[in-house]
Amino acid sequence: MGMAASQARYLALTARKTNTEWEGQQINQARTALANQASELWNQLFMMKVPTPPSTQDFCEVQYEFNNGDQDQTIKEIQAANYYDPVDNITYNSFVTYYSPVDEYMGVRLTDSNPQVQHVYTRKDPETGLDILGGDYYLVGNKRYICLNDFDEKDSVDPTSEWQVFKTALDEIAASDSEWKDTSLAQYWRAAKGTGDYSNIYYYTDTANKHIFALGNTQTVQKDTLDDCIADINQSLHTYYAENQKINKELSKYAIVEYDSSNRAKTIRLQGSSIVYDINANTTTDDAAYNDAMNQYNYDKQVYEKNVQDINARTEQIQTEDRTLELRLRALDTEQNALQTEMDAVHKIISKNIESTFKTFES
Repeated sequence: MGMAASQARYLALTARKTNTEWEGQQINQARTALANQASELWNQLFMMKVPTPPSTQDFCEVQYEFNNGDQDQTIKEIQAANYYDPVDNITYNSFVTYYSPVDEYMGVRLTDSNPQVQHVYTRKDPETGLDILGGDYYLVGNKRYICLNDFDEKDSVDPTSEWQVFKTALDEIAASDSEWKDTSLAQYWRAAKGTGDYSNIYYYTDTANKHIFALGNTQTVQKDTLDDCIADINQSLHTYYAENQKINKELSKYAIVEYDSSNRAKTIRLQGSSIVYDINANTTTDDAAYNDAMNQYNYDKQVYEKNVQDINARTEQIQTEDRTLELRLRALDTEQNALQTEMDAVHKIISKNIESTFKTFES
């Protein structure tokens, strides 16, 4: 091989070797980037919170009750106290809030979405000019609603008279603290009360002798009266009545509460009473809250498993890319060794050529 050819070959091998070294550096940088991505995915997996199923114990509470000889009283809360009552000459150690079932006279509103209201006009007697059937009335289905004006008020002094029953019921409906206080019927009753003009109030007495009231025509924009239902069959009719209903009334009193060895309340003596009542402890479970928590757990578990699967899939992809780069790096290393071997051989040839050339000129 000539000197020029050997040098050209050597330069070509050097260029190829430099290129493989550069490519190897690029592969190492790519593998470093993949390693950083894998580390980030690992950190994400490490930081993910593993969902834990709810425990029924977390949704259980001890419910205390005592019976005062008449009915059960449900205790809402027992607070520690240190109150001395000079009348009882007793120091009470607790302040107890409890629910007591009581009968309370209150207004009730009914909604009829298909009232089928008809307005019936009665005939008049030609001689007297009076309504033969006692005036116009409304039919709601088969129920006859008659005008309150048609009722005789002469017994209004008697508290047990039917008029007083009407008045008491309407007063309660109008005095409601909830949805009835601003209804058309309540507004009309408050305005008409004491005037003797109740021509817009109609009532129906059911088989249980319960009086149910409705308004004849609209006084406000609520559109829920008898005439409204005649004008539009899609309107709902609102009727009202009042009766005694069982409600839980919240009461609070100082008391002496004694506890057993497990720190559960066992007896109670209320302020102003000398009677000691036994307390029954019942464990109740909020099933609705537990089911909600379990549904949330199932959802969180599915989200967690999906994220784990995504991270595992991405990690597997990174590992596959890294193995491909590793194989390429090994191939480059083999090529690098081959180039180095060939470069050494060419270098020896060049060295021999130089040596033989310079020996020509030796004396």
